[in-house]
Amino acid sequence: MSSEVNSGADHSQAINDLEAGRPGAALKNWRQLLAADEDAVRRHLSAAEATLSRDAIAPIRRRAINLINNLLSHTPGEAEVSQLGALLRGWGTLAIAEVPSRAVQLLERAWSCGRDPKLDHQLAGLHARLGYGEGAHWLAPPPEQLEFWPQVPCSCEKCQTQPKPTDPALNIHVIGEGRILAQRQRNPWHHSHGVGVWDQRGVLQTSLSRHYPWPWPNCPHQKAFEQTSRHLLEAAAKQLPPPLRVEEPVLAVAELSGEMYFHWQLELLPRLGRIWQAAIQRWPTLRLWHNGGESPYVAESLRRLGITSDQLVPACDHLQATTLLVPSFAAHFGRPSTANLQWLEQFWAAPEQPGQNTLWMGREGAARRAVLEETQHRQTCGAGLLGQGSVSEQLDQIAASHRVIAPHGAAMANLIAAHPGTEILELVNPAYQPGYFNDLIKHRQLRHRRLEAAATPLPLQELLYEGPLSFPIDLRPGASPAAEALASWLP
Repeated sequence: MSSEVNSGADHSQAINDLEAGRPGAALKNWRQLLAADEDAVRRHLSAAEATLSRDAIAPIRRRAINLINNLLSHTPGEAEVSQLGALLRGWGTLAIAEVPSRAVQLLERAWSCGRDPKLDHQLAGLHARLGYGEGAHWLAPPPEQLEFWPQVPCSCEKCQTQPKPTDPALNIHVIGEGRILAQRQRNPWHHSHGVGVWDQRGVLQTSLSRHYPWPWPNCPHQKAFEQTSRHLLEAAAKQLPPPLRVEEPVLAVAELSGEMYFHWQLELLPRLGRIWQAAIQRWPTLRLWHNGGESPYVAESLRRLGITSDQLVPACDHLQATTLLVPSFAAHFGRPSTANLQWLEQFWAAPEQPGQNTLWMGREGAARRAVLEETQHRQTCGAGLLGQGSVSEQLDQIAASHRVIAPHGAAMANLIAAHPGTEILELVNPAYQPGYFNDLIKHRQLRHRRLEAAATPLPLQELLYEGPLSFPIDLRPGASPAAEALASWLP
């Protein structure tokens, strides 16, 4: 514990030095921390290097790897200060569009490593958005049109732990000349960051619209989040080309991050499936628009629903239909509804007879939240590896298992097929362990333990990763409750 406290103090001193314009001193502190935990650091670097070919932000990650290797090999000098400045500019630029509060922090730290005109312009724009007009002009002329600065009135850490409120009813809203928008992130992942619905008068339908940041249910700041969402969606709509117009009736179903498996399986798919048959009977020429993407699991789900390719509206982010049908949100944010889970159980119809297998939900080759020492632990536990075949095949594997080792990730949505009493060992990074699957686990009556892997070394949190969501699940032997539990969990 004392070494962790000392590491935290040294890391805080490095940040203070960096923000006080002493980047050389910051790098020297980080060098000491990296050297003290070199074995763990090398494991992280090796995992990051192995996935560069699949990494959406490989150029930034490669800069980080090079800087960290230099810090491990020699005392930092001006070259490393320049490297640090370039790295922080990369991370800050990545964050500007979606998380400007983080961007200003990173870019101000980069500024302490050395100025350049682009950095000055970026900081001028951010400072002007914060209302620091005079200071902004001292750096560079800020843009004439300033983007809205999203307010985040609540971290929702406590809101996540509150009892789930009553599930919302699923209704269908019929909007003549309605319009829907899926706003994409402006970073390399391009996930849906906002969903907006407007009526024929151009009025945003707030009950059918969401935008990150979005609160968990029971958050006392719901109205403030809704106001921020409105500002962001209205601004995004002004930047888009005219919508694709469809004359037939269109059922439009979109979720935040709808392209990701968790959000497709537990939110978008049941919201669509619970309403599709009734809608197609009432509107026989109905077509479907969704923001789930074109992954094989999406195609499999649509086939199972009986939706054909000619019923799909071509992929687009902005749509208007003479008759737009939008189902209400069928679940609270982050809390899968009981009705959705019950529908999924019937829809996928996993085998009823439980099996006796031990299964590992692998993340081998994942570019984000990799599992370090995964193969070694899986073999020690005698666990089979969850296949990468169809959803049905994966659910069959889950149903045939009485023990499942689950590094936290989207594949845990497949626990919809786990039989009551199945033992689930969820492995998490200490800095990222949201309770997205708690309601699913409770609904299926699973025996669940959540164990922390080793913490990510503090300098790597600042230099190598874009945020806690990407921190690896580090299972190096003897370094965490998760690793110790796996070592004693014999086949």
